[in-house]
Amino acid sequence: MKNLVPPIIFTILVLSLGCSPAQKEPLPVSEGDLVKLLLDIHVAEGALAQHPGGPSKDSLADTYYNQVAKIHHISRSELDSSLAILQRNPDIAKEVYEKVLEVIEKKRLER
Repeated sequence: MKNLVPPIIFTILVLSLGCSPAQKEPLPVSEGDLVKLLLDIHVAEGALAQHPGGPSKDSLADTYYNQVAKIHHISRSELDSSLAILQRNPDIAKEVYEKVLEVIEKKRLER
């Protein structure tokens, strides 16, 4: 019985940690600013879609992303970090992108 106690405690510990609710990873920018940022990235990606592929497209994408960061008064690393956090956290990404889609739809209806 003594030999079973450590594995049982370990199993209970692992299961309890695995079942704990996921913690939100903090974003370097506010959610409201992130929505505006993603709207501009959406526009940049649309422009990039019209450009033929190759190294020049990569350079243009880098220029666009740097410009979006500059417009929103954040560093490129904060932009990249925000996008990486969204990729790792689908729940956060879903919340933010739903707001982005609401703004896009609102702008479409205003035309």
